[in-house]
Amino acid sequence: MPANLRPIALPRAEPIRSAAIGRYRVALLPRAAYEAAYTAGQTVIGFAFESQSGSHAFASDRRTAFHTRPNSLAVVPAGCDVYSQSRQGGEYLTLTVSPRPDEPPAERRFNDRIDPAAMEAAQALRCLLLIRLGWAPLTLEHHALTLETRAVRALGAAAQPRAAGWMTRQRLRRIDDLIEARLDGPLTVQDLADALHLSAGFFARAFKAATARPPHAYILDHRIARARARLLSAAPGDLSAIALDCGFASHAHMTAAFRARLGVTPSDLRPAAR
Repeated sequence: MPANLRPIALPRAEPIRSAAIGRYRVALLPRAAYEAAYTAGQTVIGFAFESQSGSHAFASDRRTAFHTRPNSLAVVPAGCDVYSQSRQGGEYLTLTVSPRPDEPPAERRFNDRIDPAAMEAAQALRCLLLIRLGWAPLTLEHHALTLETRAVRALGAAAQPRAAGWMTRQRLRRIDDLIEARLDGPLTVQDLADALHLSAGFFARAFKAATARPPHAYILDHRIARARARLLSAAPGDLSAIALDCGFASHAHMTAAFRARLGVTPSDLRPAAR
C-alpha cells in the first residue's frame, strides 16, 4: 500500500504512524482495504509484514493479480506509475528515499523479494514507530539506511534459493487459510506440513527460505495480528478473552509475545491509550 494514501473501507484501524530524518521518511500503514493510483515522486522501498492479495500494475495499464509473501521487500523507482488495490490489505512499511545530489535515481523495480537483513531492519523500524520513538533520529536513520542498502543489493541479487521457489503463492495461501481457520486452538508445524503432504522437516526449510521466518514464528505473527485487530473494539476487561480467542495460553503469554515482537504491550495499542 502506498504511503501517500490512507486506508479505506474499515471502520476502525490503527493510525498511520510516520517519522522522518534526513533523506528518509518512514511510514507504518495498518491492515486496511485500499485502492490507489499514483506516480512515485521519489524512490519508495516497501516491506510487507503480512501476506497480501489483490491486483496491481506498474508503468502499464495491464493489471495483474498478486499474492505478496510475508516479510517481502519491494522497490518502486521515482517516476513509476503505480496502480494497486486489495480488499483486505496488510500491515506495510514504506521508506521514501530522497536521492543524494551525486546519486542517479533508481530505475529498476521489484517486489516479493525475501531478505533476512531487510526483515530485521523493517521490524526494528516498526517497533520504533509503535513505541513512539520515531523521534530517535540516529536509531531511525541507522535502520532506514540498512533497509535502503539491502534494497539496493536486492536489485542486483541472483534468484532466490530453490527451496524458496517450492513454496508457491498457492501453497502459501493454503497455509494462511489453515492458520486463520485454526488460530484459536492448538496448531503445530506438522499440521501445516500435513496440509501440503510434506514432512515437517522439508516444509520448515522451504517455508523459511520463502518467507525468512520459521513456521512457528509465522503462526505467532498471525496470532498477534488477530489480537491487534480485536483490540480496536474490545471492552477494557477483555484482554484475557482476546488472548484465548487468538490461541495464546493466557493474557500474560499474549503480553510477552507483543513485547518480544512489537516492543509494546496490548494495552499500549488500545484506542484509549493512543
